[in-house]
Amino acid sequence: MERTKVLFVCTYHGARSRIAEEFVKQIAPGKIEAYSSCFDPFRISPLPIDLMREVGIDLPAESPKPIFYRHKEREVFDYVICLCHEVATEQCPLFRRSIKALYARKAETLSWSIPDFKSLSGTEKEREAGGRVIRDKIKSEVISFLAQIGIGAEIA
Repeated sequence: MERTKVLFVCTYHGARSRIAEEFVKQIAPGKIEAYSSCFDPFRISPLPIDLMREVGIDLPAESPKPIFYRHKEREVFDYVICLCHEVATEQCPLFRRSIKALYARKAETLSWSIPDFKSLSGTEKEREAGGRVIRDKIKSEVISFLAQIGIGAEIA
């Protein structure tokens, strides 16, 4: 039996989608195939990398594969989850429509409202604290999603 395939997608450089992918791999190893993509590939900034290191995950600095490459290569997924924070960006509605246009016929599309690391401001300590909130929200959403599709977590 084929494993469920999920694609996490976010705007910008892919930190949020990569974090979701890595949490799935940590929480439900071998139970689901997780991938990540972005619209604007570039190197992931040091903050998300450092914050994931705090929880024992080495987050790659390179952006995930751009969403249009995956579509062009006809990659198929059971779920496509958009991590976009509608309050913080005007791009979000267009982004979500693009995801639905690319994948809705073949995958269930879901949306999680997750702020981008680029939106963080203040001192370094304040940005780190805000980044931890983003990281932990992604983990919480991943755990909830896995439970909804009947996949138990190995760790919490």
